[in-house]
Amino acid sequence: MSGTRWARAGLGQASSRGPFLLGLALSLATWGGYFSWLWPRMFFLKEDGLWAGTPEIWADWAAHLAYANVFAYRSPSAWFSVHPLFAGERFNYPFVSDGLSGLLIGAGADPVSAFVLPSIAASLALVVALYTFYAVLLGSPWLALLAQTLFFASGGLDFIASLQAIAHGGFDVPLREYATLSAFGIRWFNVVGAELLPQRAMLFGLPVALAILITLARYRGTGLRAAAPSTLLALSLASVVLLATHPHSFLAVVLISALMALFDLRSLRAWLLFAVSAGVPSTALFAFTYADVGAHSFAGWQPGWLAASTGMPLWLFLWINWGVFLPLVLASLLRFRDRLDPFVLSGLILFVVCFLVRLQPHAWDNTKLLTWAQLLLCAPVARYLGALWARPQRFARIVAVLLVVFSTASGGLELWQLTRPQLAVRMWSSEELQLSAEFRTRSGPMSVVASAGSSHHWVSSLSGRPVLLGYPGWLWSYGFDYVPIERDVQTILRGGAESEELIRRHGVEFVVIGPVEREDSAAESYFRTHHDLLLEAAGYTVFRVAEQRLIAPVAP
Repeated sequence: MSGTRWARAGLGQASSRGPFLLGLALSLATWGGYFSWLWPRMFFLKEDGLWAGTPEIWADWAAHLAYANVFAYRSPSAWFSVHPLFAGERFNYPFVSDGLSGLLIGAGADPVSAFVLPSIAASLALVVALYTFYAVLLGSPWLALLAQTLFFASGGLDFIASLQAIAHGGFDVPLREYATLSAFGIRWFNVVGAELLPQRAMLFGLPVALAILITLARYRGTGLRAAAPSTLLALSLASVVLLATHPHSFLAVVLISALMALFDLRSLRAWLLFAVSAGVPSTALFAFTYADVGAHSFAGWQPGWLAASTGMPLWLFLWINWGVFLPLVLASLLRFRDRLDPFVLSGLILFVVCFLVRLQPHAWDNTKLLTWAQLLLCAPVARYLGALWARPQRFARIVAVLLVVFSTASGGLELWQLTRPQLAVRMWSSEELQLSAEFRTRSGPMSVVASAGSSHHWVSSLSGRPVLLGYPGWLWSYGFDYVPIERDVQTILRGGAESEELIRRHGVEFVVIGPVEREDSAAESYFRTHHDLLLEAAGYTVFRVAEQRLIAPVAP
């Protein structure tokens, strides 16, 4: 379907420059202002330590800090030679977002500024790109604002549980503890709180992907054959950057581009040029970065996605998690018959695939592509709601308003909840921050450390030194077979002759013993007797167990 027909189905024709700029200004004033205000409250330093604004950031950013420190403290030649959380493997994580923050830290920025300022910039870029994307598709700045709001304030029917919490406990109740109860069956959460804030790769990848799609969408009327070679080259370079930033967004762009090419066969030569110029370097990048990601298979057959974990029939799971959104998608498809539009069709395909196939070891990670399905399907929903509002009957307008309210109630409560300081969680104490800084001055950037595989160990997240074993929950989701190394770490921490052999075999230079290691029966007295005590502070002891050495890069 052409861009003109999309526009005619809404409240007006394709946007002129004036209304478009007005809508963009409103988008930046509202959503841009929200993110700019929110981010400094999501990651901040207090006298007693480093804090995260939400439990999700607390959970995810411990790994992101470890990845950023790779680029902050290692030489460029060693960036990808050793994984910071699994020293026996190469570093193979999408690196652009954390690499940027790491380079800022290396240039002298503090970690808070190095993470928060790029996050604000990426959020503003997303606000602009998302609004522009919807304006190009829908031909109306007002429908674009509506679609953008539907996306940022997405959610299912968990607002009912939140309202029940307010009724019983007032506004001081931690609503998100009610809205995410497993018994309620919620597995699809608001995209801002669950995806954009904690998942830096997605936040940075979405604007890049949308810029590519906006450019492609502008050629839907003339065909891609009208694009200049320089434009195709720029699209190819952006695609390579996207793969290094967020592979899931790269997959979404590949699917959309393939469907657009299928409906634009007159421009087949241009599409092939785009595919080859983007595909060759992307394949090389994939082989270098992701091909040896781990021993476990990522994909698997899992029909119904997470519905089985709730004990609900599929229809009820969909209703509770998406509310009126999916019925509105269906209504728009029946009303406007745009099922063959490449963007709508891509959204439908992604949604169906995510409910049939587990794409990573952790099935919940399908949300990364479900987010793309939501993003693409917000356009036809906004178009349908706009057409409903455009009817002369007052009743139709009331229904349109109620449908918008029901589509955004859960997300709106979530976005409000994010502004409350009660969600903040301390990540590390000030003593742990000082200990990590001191350890960094007394160790080499490639010194391997043996410590417990804790998600928030200061060694793995703050020191910038690779650990033999990081948090197993992350390693499993990346596909690594970490169990043999986990056994070796436990043996190392218990001391003895076998410990010394494993220290030599794995090239371990330091052993750290703290509260978690002591709970796992680490033999601190053995290391005090047999090795040099390097540091002791904040309940941790750091032992040097070997002379400084360089780690040989792992063969690709």
